[in-house]
Amino acid sequence: MRRTGLLLMLTMLLQGIQAQSVLWSRLYLQTGSRGCFPQVAATDSEGNLLIAARYIMDAGHFAVVLLKYSPQGDLLWARTISQSGQSHYAEAIAVAPDNSFYVALTRANTDSLAYVQRWSADGTMLWSAEVNLSTYDVIRQLWARASGVEVLHAYGNGGIGYARLIYDANGNLLAQHLFPFPQTLTQNRSPVGMLRLNATTTLLIARVPDPDGILQPWENTLLQWLSDTGVVQQELLLPFRVERYAQASDGSLYLLGSRWEAGPQQARLQFARLAPEGTLLWERTLDSTEGDAIPDVLATLSTSWLISGNVESVGGRLTAIELGEANGTRTGGQTLNGIYRAVSGVALPINAFALLIGQLTADSERWKPFLQWWRPDGVLLGTTPLGGLSQSDEQPEWLLNAPGGGVYAISTVNQSSDNTAGIGIVRVQPPPHLSGRITLRDYLPDPTGKMAQIAFQSDSQTDVATTPLQPGGQYAVATMLSGTVQVRVYVPGWLSKRRTIALAPGATADWILTNGDANRDNRVDDADLLMVLFAFGQGGGNRPEDLNGDGSIDDADLLIVLFNFGTEGE
Repeated sequence: MRRTGLLLMLTMLLQGIQAQSVLWSRLYLQTGSRGCFPQVAATDSEGNLLIAARYIMDAGHFAVVLLKYSPQGDLLWARTISQSGQSHYAEAIAVAPDNSFYVALTRANTDSLAYVQRWSADGTMLWSAEVNLSTYDVIRQLWARASGVEVLHAYGNGGIGYARLIYDANGNLLAQHLFPFPQTLTQNRSPVGMLRLNATTTLLIARVPDPDGILQPWENTLLQWLSDTGVVQQELLLPFRVERYAQASDGSLYLLGSRWEAGPQQARLQFARLAPEGTLLWERTLDSTEGDAIPDVLATLSTSWLISGNVESVGGRLTAIELGEANGTRTGGQTLNGIYRAVSGVALPINAFALLIGQLTADSERWKPFLQWWRPDGVLLGTTPLGGLSQSDEQPEWLLNAPGGGVYAISTVNQSSDNTAGIGIVRVQPPPHLSGRITLRDYLPDPTGKMAQIAFQSDSQTDVATTPLQPGGQYAVATMLSGTVQVRVYVPGWLSKRRTIALAPGATADWILTNGDANRDNRVDDADLLMVLFAFGQGGGNRPEDLNGDGSIDDADLLIVLFNFGTEGE
């Protein structure tokens, strides 16, 4: 087993060409405590890292510590929240536009009380509001707004229901919308999460029991479009249990969960995409996950996606990773055989995904984390081993975006023979990448969505990526290659350009491409002139002869060909 694990790690390193470098690592141990465990984390607009953790206080009770680290790894401040004879837990965190932040706490003894608190960027508590709807009160999610904070809350006594609360920036409760537990055998409607869809509507996601209750215990998922005034505008019931959710750049919704199959008596990974108003665009069961499955990670980049799940079958355990496009088509992925667990994934501004995975080593029964870097086209760019803060267990917990396209990876780190737990933080640089602006000459509309092919070449190695242009022609693309490379940029309809670029951190390059290549052969000649002449006077309709994109084929398109006649791409 150990040999298999080492071979797999070596294979992944070779597939990704090289591991990315760790900028810095930190280990936080709470003074006077035998254990400190990270629970939630977030980053602010300046790239500072906020962590809320619980630590062992006295007589088995827990307290909470709030930590703030700079992008350079400096501990800016630490604040503790504690009360003798009580245990506190951090449940959620959300950063406001002014870099103040909200944190949700649970105080537990004979029952549980929930608290919403707002803290300033310098670590001063601005206010604290108690939430006590029933015997059981736990906040599941916070969503910060400029005007305050939205709260998704679970509560109950004999059953579980949920509520949506809205507070203003000063801690005043503006709205409280309750959804009590149903009168079924299981009496449970458990909130999964929420998404702010627009200025007035929030999507609530909750798991609800099958009407047959205990006889059919697998849950369905209820989606509710809820207005700020508490009006349920629409409801949709899905026949599978949603665990992960994300919104794409076009407003569509991706949902990852599990569906119960009665025949083999197993849960199978189920993946679906919905239009913003709830229309089901497609759904499918993951073919690579034959066995009892647990959904772990869902991340979106524009309309591309990355998902991962853990599977147990007769043949053993595996972790399935898949990437794909908006239409559901799979572009790539990988299956890790053995005891692995993907725990968190993020989309990066360099047009790539980062995935945090834990591996349970067979020889020592200890978790060790590593990163995978994926491009949306399914190319594995590299892997980064993250172990090293301890010779003992390092269990990965969270992955967050860091400045410059990199990430913060957070783990629970056990120290020494008595397994004293601490918080491990690693900031990792991203893979080599290039960004900038591509100007499409003589093109009138904004080039958003135009596909650019960017080829990197170093000696005998070539890496070709295709990426959609962003507003204004902005682009970003990551590559497996490093160092000084030849870069060729091509957009269909324009002539390619080539130059030599050193892929140093933060490398940028702007390009101006020549128009007139109607037949896409990377030159402007008689063939392009004839295409425009034969189509002259017709409507554009995205036709290749409509060179300036104004919707008609006329003198302007003809002049583009004539002025650029005889030029060729590089």
